[in-house]
Amino acid sequence: MIKFLFFVIFCVAFSVCSEICTHTPSAYQNYLGTKTPYRLVGNNTFGKIEYPGCTASKLWMIVRHGTRNPSRSFIESMKHRLPTIRDFILKNNPISSDVLHNSDLSSFQKWESKLSKKDAKKLTVEGENEMINIAERMQSRFPTLLRNVYSNTSFKFKHTDSQRTKKSAYYFAVGLFGKNTAKSVWYPEPLKKDPILRFYKLCTKWRNEVKDNPDSLVHRKEFETSPIMIKIVENVNQRLKLPANTLNFDDLFLMYQTCSFETAWKMNTKSPWCSAFSVNDMKALEYYEDLKYYWIDGYGYDLNHKQACVVLNEIDSFLSSKNQYPKSTVYFTHSGTLLKLISHLELYKEDKPLTRHNFNDKVDNRLFRVSRVGCFATNLALVLFDCQGVPKVLTLHQERIVKLPSCPNSDLCEYSKFIEHYKGVTDTCNFDELCSNNNEEEKSTSDED
Repeated sequence: MIKFLFFVIFCVAFSVCSEICTHTPSAYQNYLGTKTPYRLVGNNTFGKIEYPGCTASKLWMIVRHGTRNPSRSFIESMKHRLPTIRDFILKNNPISSDVLHNSDLSSFQKWESKLSKKDAKKLTVEGENEMINIAERMQSRFPTLLRNVYSNTSFKFKHTDSQRTKKSAYYFAVGLFGKNTAKSVWYPEPLKKDPILRFYKLCTKWRNEVKDNPDSLVHRKEFETSPIMIKIVENVNQRLKLPANTLNFDDLFLMYQTCSFETAWKMNTKSPWCSAFSVNDMKALEYYEDLKYYWIDGYGYDLNHKQACVVLNEIDSFLSSKNQYPKSTVYFTHSGTLLKLISHLELYKEDKPLTRHNFNDKVDNRLFRVSRVGCFATNLALVLFDCQGVPKVLTLHQERIVKLPSCPNSDLCEYSKFIEHYKGVTDTCNFDELCSNNNEEEKSTSDED
């Protein structure tokens, strides 16, 4: 009797698992682009970072805001196009299949977009938790620099002029000091176009030659119409048992981004929109995303990362200062800033540029993947150590120690070597000259990141 009951329980468990386990998060969550939640990327370990004979003396950190809601236009697309697609899917899939299991169909039946325009780009609960958790872990690593007692002398916090960075700063402070103290933390008045936190908004040449230049996205546009992507559109229509050409590429990309957002928002719930794609589909859509950020924010154009010299000068000014305070500087900004700075530091640099033509070579073999290097809550920290009178710097990205090009074989890099490596850029960092700024009125640029 016991064996029989065990057999029944096993069969039920196997049946449930056949509905869920074949669509484990790992099948798709690694390819969500800049909408990837930090919990899938960051180093979630605690513990003090120490080196013999060295004392941590200063910390400079820059953080992308946490998980947010989509833009107003995306919310409109979710509300107006996705219900039609959902109904097509349910009409053509009345019973479960190898692609859409009962749990997927049930999720589609219940699915609706509850966001309104007023929710656009606001920080979500997941984003709040990301900030709290990062702060707590960083505090455990560097307790003397990120103390749990707030002092306006010891800490410098700053955020851009947006709700998502303001709230990110607040919840980071909650992680360090608790809710009551976090309410009294002082921040300078945010600037609409901050010369450090959003320097690219002030770069005329970058706007004209990169941001607003159609040639910057030529590889992305060509990849969109390539045989690879045409086949994916065809496959998704077939997989969902839809008449040919029911869904076009724009529909697929809307579904992909909704899959990404809903995965980020809900830790334990699978978005039904993820069910439409195979792993190979997701890899191609992620690469399509990377072709945008590589050319607009990364290594695609030298100007993208060269203009980040203003941030490196800020870092040098803080870390090399003889002033003991503040001990820690923490900035809250956007993906455009982080990706340009990461590229300026020569991290995750490809041997060959990402193009529409080398997808097959790069799909599983590239360093510059925004799902990993530019997700929600992406962060970069530089920590100065005094090693018996020799200043050395430790670099962390996504809370993991990374080795700099100036010191490829060591965690700690002598500060003189660190600065010398970038000296050619920092010494000639005339931002207005670099950006061909001539006091012309800055056009408004989209607030995508």
